[in-house]
Amino acid sequence: MWKFKPFSHKEQSGIEGRSIDVGNLKINVHKVIAEGGFSCVYLARDSVHMSKQYALKHIICNDEESLGLVKKEISVMKLLIGHPNVVKLLAHAIYDMGRTKEAFLVMEFCEKSLVTVLESRGAGYFDERQILLMFRDVCNAVFAMHCQSPPIAHRDLKAENILLGSDGLWKLCDFGSISTNHKRFEKPEEMGIEEDNIRKYTTPAYRAPEMWDLFLREVINEKVDIWALGCLLFRICYFKSAFDGESKLQVLNGNYRIPDLPKFSSFLTDLIRDMLQARPDDRPDITQASALLDWPFISINLGLVSC
Repeated sequence: MWKFKPFSHKEQSGIEGRSIDVGNLKINVHKVIAEGGFSCVYLARDSVHMSKQYALKHIICNDEESLGLVKKEISVMKLLIGHPNVVKLLAHAIYDMGRTKEAFLVMEFCEKSLVTVLESRGAGYFDERQILLMFRDVCNAVFAMHCQSPPIAHRDLKAENILLGSDGLWKLCDFGSISTNHKRFEKPEEMGIEEDNIRKYTTPAYRAPEMWDLFLREVINEKVDIWALGCLLFRICYFKSAFDGESKLQVLNGNYRIPDLPKFSSFLTDLIRDMLQARPDDRPDITQASALLDWPFISINLGLVSC
């Protein structure tokens, strides 16, 4: 899971203080702003135009598998360049360091994540309009991925991966877990590999039932993102997780409860319930979810589009 760092002085570590050429950009690396299990994100500045700030993702690739994942991440971000709800990739480079390779992704800098906004709200909940505006932006990004052929599943949708851009729009980031390998896993060796991938690249609190238990023999596809969207919407509404994130049985049994307060419309609570259906086939796809959002308030003010 990503851990966001406070903007405070700290001792240098990693690549802090270095000047790096990435594509046509020459940048100075400042401080760590987020850390994950396989990469680190830094605040960086343009060496020529010092007022320009970037987010620099640094990934050390120790094998062909990790290098392949980085190349997939870059290709998806390039595919989605120009989408207003996807963090923009500005430059990238992969350097051969002998036994390892170092990948650098320069992206637009977004100062806040959705998780920091949620945690700083105190006791004040969002009103329904605010919730739907935020959720619209996330759904638009997911829509762009699921409309590809084959559909691209993000597989790690969570509040930490939703950032607030300088343009006021919410943007999806971190495409290191994406997959187009949609299938039902039957062979023990395939199941073992997939279980390992799920454990390494997905977040328990947002993980769909079919990912918790491959013996359900459900097809694992882009519908895992719909489940995660349901978990995300629950968290935006109630400032807590629908599931505690560590209980497999709780997820498999659909053991969650819609709180009595704050009180939201049945439209919103039904949308959560639809997305948190245990069987993937019972969940709406992203087109149907967008259609569910075609409610008078939404259709006039939010302008969702279809594939």
